[in-house]
Amino acid sequence: MSAIPSSLTRAHVEAAVARIDREGVPPRRESTKFQLVVDGRRYPPKYVISLAVADATGRELPPQEFSGGDETNGVLQSLGFTVVGPGLPTPTPTRPKPPVAPSRPRPAARPTPNTHTPRVEVDGVQPIVRVVVQGAPASSPRAAGEMLSEAFEKWPSSARAKFTITPGGFVVGDFPARWSGGLAWESSAKDLDALVRVAKPLVDACVTKKVLAAAKARTRVLTIGVDLMSDAEHAELVAVIDCDSGEIVRWTGKSYPTGGQEALLVQVANVESHLLEIADEKALVLGCHDLNMFSARARANQSPNGVRRRRCDAMAKATARFKPTIVLQHPHSTDTPNIWRMPWSCLARDYPTVRTYASGIGYFRWSGKPRRPLREVLDGTRSATGVADVVVKSR
Repeated sequence: MSAIPSSLTRAHVEAAVARIDREGVPPRRESTKFQLVVDGRRYPPKYVISLAVADATGRELPPQEFSGGDETNGVLQSLGFTVVGPGLPTPTPTRPKPPVAPSRPRPAARPTPNTHTPRVEVDGVQPIVRVVVQGAPASSPRAAGEMLSEAFEKWPSSARAKFTITPGGFVVGDFPARWSGGLAWESSAKDLDALVRVAKPLVDACVTKKVLAAAKARTRVLTIGVDLMSDAEHAELVAVIDCDSGEIVRWTGKSYPTGGQEALLVQVANVESHLLEIADEKALVLGCHDLNMFSARARANQSPNGVRRRRCDAMAKATARFKPTIVLQHPHSTDTPNIWRMPWSCLARDYPTVRTYASGIGYFRWSGKPRRPLREVLDGTRSATGVADVVVKSR
């Protein structure tokens, strides 16, 4: 009898594919024989089934409990998916489905991001400048500070930006050695205070007095993605720095975990922490996967009475009441714009007060080469106007 549950649906497989788009494929789970083809992109069928079962049951199906080949391929094919490989028919080429576009029209032509051309909107002030990092996270807070210094030297405008954002995990440190707080959906608002005591020295080591002086000349607000990691528990935070005062005025972080990390992630339980008024804007500050709280696809895959739906409903209610004008997301690794295209489209459609938005970009892939060119990634992860980019290499 197959270990793959008969209750598996097409929606579960689509959720698994979306998760791979966000997180990549672990090296040992790549496929060398068969490939699942979805919208012109290829995925390892057996790993897709493992993640699809996790979405359906809450437990990822270990590879040793079921077989690849006929068993895996047969399930995917029965759900209407195409699998290619030895002994299987070659599918007729089709054009990938067109991406869903944000409701606000984009201009006919865009300047090349690598020229660092600003998109000035109001009185010469750039709403958002992104520090785009090519490569994996920095080796130390000091190295991250050096990347900021380089970015401020390459600044794309003579004007002072409102917000400068970095990717998630721009600074990485150790999770507290002894943790007595909550985990997963049992995390509470007070857990953030305990994490901040560990994370703040890391930010101070990155944003030194010298770096802060350079930042103050270039931007009003600087956001720093901070990861606290161990072999088990971890947290993903964002520090919001008012450059005029030099103070961290808000801490927030990931409130919506991926399925594979939720059991050991200390979540930011207070969704109100994502909302603050600063730099003459009403800013919505999101951790890595928090953007998916606004995705219609994510909502369709949730249990109507589950914890994920409750968290998303709380976030939607708070956002609707707040009426943000600018949204800053802090993902870790973005090597294709398809990862965030749908949730950005949904957010822009559902919250018309948002004028400007952007994903912080760490341009790399954990399991191989990036799937799409950097220019395409940059263009597909920001609003049509109001965003400029400074590209630096990781140290």
